[in-house]
Amino acid sequence: RSLQAACHPFVTFLAPMSIRVTPLGAGQHVGRSCILVEITGKRVLFDCGVSPGAKSSTEHFPELDKLTGSGKSLTQLIDVVIVSHYHLDHVGALPYLTEVLGYTGPLLMTHPTRAIAPLICRDYLKVEARNNKFGGVRYSEAAVSACFERATCMQLHERVVLDGLAITPFYAGHVLGAVMILLEHRSKSALYTGDFTMVAEHYLSAAKVPLALRPDVLITEATCCTTVRSSKRAKEQDFCRKIQETLENGGKVLIPIPSIGRGQEICLACDRHWERAGLSYPMYAISGGMAERGLNFFRLFASWSSDLVRKTEEPFNFNHVRMCDLEDVIDSDAPMVVFAGPSMLQAGVSLSLFRKWAPDRRNLVSFAGYCLPGTIGHFVQAKVQKINIDADTTIQVRCSVDYLSHSDHTDSRGILQLISQVVPRHVVLVHGSDKMMQVFQPIVKRRLGVPCSTPAQGECAEIFAGEAMAQEVLVSPDLVRSARSVPCPPAPPNPHLELTPSVCPPSAEFAGLFMQRKRAAGDANGALELVGKSARSASSAGMRVHTLRYRHEVTALASATFQKAWAELAHELRRAELPFRWDPAEPPWNRALQSGHQFSLTLLSNMQCCIRPSSNTGHWKATVDWTDEDERLCPAVAPFLDAFGEA
Repeated sequence: RSLQAACHPFVTFLAPMSIRVTPLGAGQHVGRSCILVEITGKRVLFDCGVSPGAKSSTEHFPELDKLTGSGKSLTQLIDVVIVSHYHLDHVGALPYLTEVLGYTGPLLMTHPTRAIAPLICRDYLKVEARNNKFGGVRYSEAAVSACFERATCMQLHERVVLDGLAITPFYAGHVLGAVMILLEHRSKSALYTGDFTMVAEHYLSAAKVPLALRPDVLITEATCCTTVRSSKRAKEQDFCRKIQETLENGGKVLIPIPSIGRGQEICLACDRHWERAGLSYPMYAISGGMAERGLNFFRLFASWSSDLVRKTEEPFNFNHVRMCDLEDVIDSDAPMVVFAGPSMLQAGVSLSLFRKWAPDRRNLVSFAGYCLPGTIGHFVQAKVQKINIDADTTIQVRCSVDYLSHSDHTDSRGILQLISQVVPRHVVLVHGSDKMMQVFQPIVKRRLGVPCSTPAQGECAEIFAGEAMAQEVLVSPDLVRSARSVPCPPAPPNPHLELTPSVCPPSAEFAGLFMQRKRAAGDANGALELVGKSARSASSAGMRVHTLRYRHEVTALASATFQKAWAELAHELRRAELPFRWDPAEPPWNRALQSGHQFSLTLLSNMQCCIRPSSNTGHWKATVDWTDEDERLCPAVAPFLDAFGEA
């Protein structure tokens, strides 16, 4: 009775919530990954790639036109674009999205992806310009630079919050900088895997995701969902043994590899085999700028590599692999191994060597990964004897063909292992062939008891993540009085719910502790109650409130550095409509001040910055105190604190 007297009833209606997953690319096929996820009012676009082996222009790029039919701009329609890794089928159409179609909203990726992806896109432009397919390329090199300059980088496990949408990247293996992304918004969540591997490689670790994340939906790749791979070490030994036999019989070996990524993995495996077997046959990697720059990026971001590479003093310095030019090897008769790109023989150095060496029965073409349908590499892997390179050139393939099937995509066991590990409520398969996913889908349902969808291109998979419900919540009168009314658009009409007036306006904002307590001895379920955030309110609920406070001090901060940092912070605070106050006033930046003066900057109620003149002319002493109570400050204050770190 006293509890009812102290609190007002407050009825909250929750409409049925669903998560919608629409493949604009990679729906029941491999290539041009582009997945639109709509989660409780937020629209997130994962990846934006191309299909190098497409047969028509409509199959080359994602179906981005499905986003532009409403008359609104892409920036209005998409809240954020997130890139999982730098492979062409995940990033190749990104400059087209930003610089041609005009998307200017948030763009997130990791540091290795931001560094390496421009190289991949520029190399793609050169290949497309030579091939002149589909009427030429759709964007320029200048667009590539402008696109990635606007990108914001994420750290592993860093929780980025954009207008209430939380984004957390996890290590995915596969290639340097690849991540899985967890979305969280209004108690609903989705995990997007991109491409990943659950088995450690020579230079990369296996994917690392927290146990029992329990997302409402898991969106996972299914490239190799019907494959069960044998021992990787045994496959690599067999791969190297066939190369050695070819060399001993006087033949030459061409290994088409991507210049960045899988190529370093294969070079490491061959280099170690040469060391163990004591071989002296030359191994060459064709130089040309991209390979060397890619290798430098791997050295720079070695912290993303496996434990073995991190413990090596000079990672990726190969003892038996040397750089050379195409002219040095193409006409040579000596046995040798040549690593050359691109990996699918679309054009470039690898295709030139293939033209020259394929007709000789002594030679070997050994692929190190999967080739997309429609590419020359795909026809070679299928053991096609005559291959049309272009309208005027047909090659007779007489050389041996080998394929190291242990690609950097996870197999069926890895996908099932991930599903068991994160325990999703629903699974959506993308980035896999239709036939393979039809086989794998019932396995997921039968073995793990998890609903599974395989949406086609442009088809929407809708996952209901909660039922409509109404719940009485007891709210303290002081919270009702202190509720701050915020602008709120009218809710869309819902025929399933009948809204009734409540004590507070529908747009009232509360900040408190949400708990469940018993109202009577016989009430097993209890009632929901919202109490204040103060220590007194928490104590009455049987809880303690711990507030973390941080402090950062700089004794000699240049006045110009602080002024620039403050100008950027003030712009962000005004844009986000976050309150701040100088006491007694904003410092006069352009004139010297005597010691004893002090200026305090207060942001909301959680952060305070005190500055005072230093004994050094033109410098300040600065102290920053802040707490963890309000995440709205984080995006705005981060660059401000970075300026202190630089000082």
